[in-house]
Amino acid sequence: MAFPTPDNEAERLAELHALEILDTGASTALDRVCMLAREMLGVPCVAVGLVDRDRQWFKAKAGIDWEGTSREHSFSTWTIMSSEVMVVPDASRDPRFTQNIFVTGEPHIRFYAGVPLALRAGLNIGSLCLWGPEPRTLTDFEIELISHLASVIVDQFRLHEATRRTKRELDHRRISQSLLEMQSRELWRRQSLLAQTERLARIGGWEFDVATERLSWSDGVYRIYGLAPGVETDMQVALSHFPPEARHHFQKKFETALRNREPFDIELPFVDALGNHRLVRKSCQVETEAGQVVRAFGILQDVTEQKETEQRMWHMANHDALTGLPNRGLMRERLEAALRRSRRSHRYVGVLLVDLDQFKDVNDTLGHDAGDALLIEAARRLTACVGEVDTVARLGGDEFIVLLSRIDSATDATVAAQRLLTTLRQPFSYRRTALSCRGSIGVAVAPDHGTDPSTLLKNADIALYRAKAAGRGVAVEYDTRMQQATEQRIQLYTRVRVALENGEFQPYYQPKVSLRTGAIVGFEALMRWRHPRRGLLGPQEFGQAFDDPDLAGIIGERLLALTTRDMAGWVAQGCEFGHVAINVASSEFIRGGLAERVLAALDSSRIQPERLAIEVTETVFLGRGTETVRHSLQSLNHAGVRIALDDFGTGYASLSHLKQFPVDRIKIDRSFVHDIEHDIDDAAIVRAVIHLGQSLGIETVAEGVETVAQASYLRANGCDLAQGFLYSKALPPSRIPALLRAWNPADVVAPGNAAAVVSVAG
Repeated sequence: MAFPTPDNEAERLAELHALEILDTGASTALDRVCMLAREMLGVPCVAVGLVDRDRQWFKAKAGIDWEGTSREHSFSTWTIMSSEVMVVPDASRDPRFTQNIFVTGEPHIRFYAGVPLALRAGLNIGSLCLWGPEPRTLTDFEIELISHLASVIVDQFRLHEATRRTKRELDHRRISQSLLEMQSRELWRRQSLLAQTERLARIGGWEFDVATERLSWSDGVYRIYGLAPGVETDMQVALSHFPPEARHHFQKKFETALRNREPFDIELPFVDALGNHRLVRKSCQVETEAGQVVRAFGILQDVTEQKETEQRMWHMANHDALTGLPNRGLMRERLEAALRRSRRSHRYVGVLLVDLDQFKDVNDTLGHDAGDALLIEAARRLTACVGEVDTVARLGGDEFIVLLSRIDSATDATVAAQRLLTTLRQPFSYRRTALSCRGSIGVAVAPDHGTDPSTLLKNADIALYRAKAAGRGVAVEYDTRMQQATEQRIQLYTRVRVALENGEFQPYYQPKVSLRTGAIVGFEALMRWRHPRRGLLGPQEFGQAFDDPDLAGIIGERLLALTTRDMAGWVAQGCEFGHVAINVASSEFIRGGLAERVLAALDSSRIQPERLAIEVTETVFLGRGTETVRHSLQSLNHAGVRIALDDFGTGYASLSHLKQFPVDRIKIDRSFVHDIEHDIDDAAIVRAVIHLGQSLGIETVAEGVETVAQASYLRANGCDLAQGFLYSKALPPSRIPALLRAWNPADVVAPGNAAAVVSVAG
C-alpha cells in the first residue's frame, strides 16, 4: 500500500531526528493533553503520533495500549501533507482509507481527526490524532479546540528542544541567564494556558505513585473539590467526598485497574467541600515498567451542568412544550415497553385515543389563549384519572393518548374511557367564561386488537373516527368490522377520485315550485355519479367522500363549475329557470376564499349573482372557523347570492343563527314533511317553522313533497316553495329546457292534478 510523502521529506526527517524525542519515556504533560482531548471531545482514542521514515510512533496516548503503527497504514501520513486540520467523517467511505487495515480490522476506525505538529512552518513532524469506531463530524468550535491543544503540544516540543539546548550549553558552561528566564516565562505561560483550559472545562488531572502512595492533583481538581490549591491530600481525603456506595464502586474499579492494568472511566455522585452535590466523571490510566504498574493517572471532570443540560434537552425533545406531557415519540417508546411486559405477564395494554370535541370552536371564537387553557386543563384532568404506571401524552392539536400499561381485561379499558369522559364533561371557567372540555375516545386493547404499536394506534384511530361519527362525546371500542368499514371508505375515496378525473360526476336538477302560483322558480343542483358499471348513483352511494376535506373541496368546485356552465347554456337558449341552489360543505369554508371562487365562476360564465343560491347546513355555523363562514356568506349575500339554511331543525338548531348569518331561505327537512298528514308533532313543527319564516321575512321551502295532500297542507299554512317527486325527480341538464317549456302552473295549483304534473316531469 503506497503512501504519499512531502516534497521536503528529507528536511522534515532531519527536523524530527534533531529533536531526539523518538523512543523516549512517557510525558505526563502530553498524556494529560491526550486525556483532556479525549474527555472534551468524547472520543475513545487520542495520541501524539510522530511520523518517522517507515513508522509512526506514539509519544503520548489515551485510550490505547499500542506503541505505534507502520507508516503506510498511518492516518498521520496523510495529515502531515498539509498544514490544515484533517477530518475524515467516515474512513470506510474515503478512498484513501477503505483498504486500511485499521479500518477493515481492529480497531475499525471510522472517524478520524488530525492536527499537524510543526515546530517550524512546513516541517510537520507528526500529528495530534483522534479517532473512533463511529462516523462523526466536528463543529468549528471542536476544530478550534483541538488546534489549541495541538499548539500546547508543539510548545511542549519547543520546550523540550529549548531544554536540551540549554542543557548542552550548561555542559559547555555557556549558559545564558537571560535564556533561562525566557524559557521560564515561556513555561509559565504554557502552564497558565493549560490551567485556563482546565478551568473552562471544569476539569483537572490527578496522579498516583504506586510505590509511595503519593497522590498529586492539578489546580483543576482542587477547584472541583472546593479546596485551596496546595492542601495536602491523600487517597482517604480524595475518597471522603464520595458517598459510601460510590466510594466502594471506585475503590473496586481502581484496585482492578492496578491489578490487571485495565483503564476505566466512570461517573459518580460527589459532594464538594461546601456541601454541594455534584456529578463527576473520573478516568484512570496506568503506566507500567518491567511489567509492573508504577503510576496511575487520569482526569476528574465536573459534569453536573453538562448532565443537567442533556436532561433538559432530552425533556424538551420528548415532551410537549404547552402541557408538559410526553410527546408522540416518548409515548411510542413507553407503548413498546408496555407491550413487551404484557407478553411476559400475559396482561392487557389499553390505548385510548382522545379528541377534544369543542377545541376548534374555543380556539376560533375565544382565541389561542383560551384554546391553550383548554388543552392544559384537559391534560391535567386526564393525568389525574390514570395510575402512576400509565402514561398520558399529547399527540398534537387537540389529540391526546392514554396508555394503560397494566390492565386485567379489555373491559377495564372501556371503563377507564368512560371515567375519562365523565371527568372531561365537567365545565371549567376561563376568564369568567364557562368552557366545555368534552371529548370522544377510541379504544384499542392489546393483544385483542393488535400486538404492535402501529396496529394498536391505527385501530384506536379507527375507533375514534367511529366515536366522532356517532355524535361525539362517546367512547367506542375497536372491532374488526370497523377495519372493514375503513378499508371500504378508503376504497370509496380512491374510486371517487378516479371518477372525478374521468368526468363521471355531473349535476342533476330538481325544480322548486311556488305553492302559490305553481310556477317553477328555481332548481337545486344535486350531484350524481354516472358509474360505468352500476349506472346512475345518488349521494347515498358516495356521501362518505365528503368526510375527506380534500375530496369535498374537489367535488364542490366541480359542482360549481358544471352548474354555472349549465346555467349559461340555459340562458343562451332563452330559458327562464329562476335560480339554481348548490350545497356547500363546511370544508369549503375552512379552505378560505369561497366567496371569491363563487363570484369568479359566476363572472366567467356571465351569470348574475341573483341566479345562484348557496345552501348550507347548521353544522357549518357550529364548526371550525365561524368568523370565516360569516365573512364568506356576507360577501356572497352583498353580491346578490341568496343563502339558504338546509335541513333546518334536524341538527343543532338555534334561532340565533337566523340573526347572526344572512339567511334568505329556510328549508324544511323531508323527515318532517313525510308524515305531515298523520303525525301531529311533525305537522306542528312544520307550522312553527313556516310561521317563524313569515315573522322574520324569510322564505320557507319544503323538501320531499310527494303527495297532493302534503302540498295542500303546506300551501294552506303559508309555505312559499316546495320540491319533491310530486313535481319532478332530479333531471339531467339537457332535459331542463323541455321541462320549462311544458310546465303548466295551473296543473300544480289545481287540486287532483298530480298525475299531470308527474307526466310533464317524466
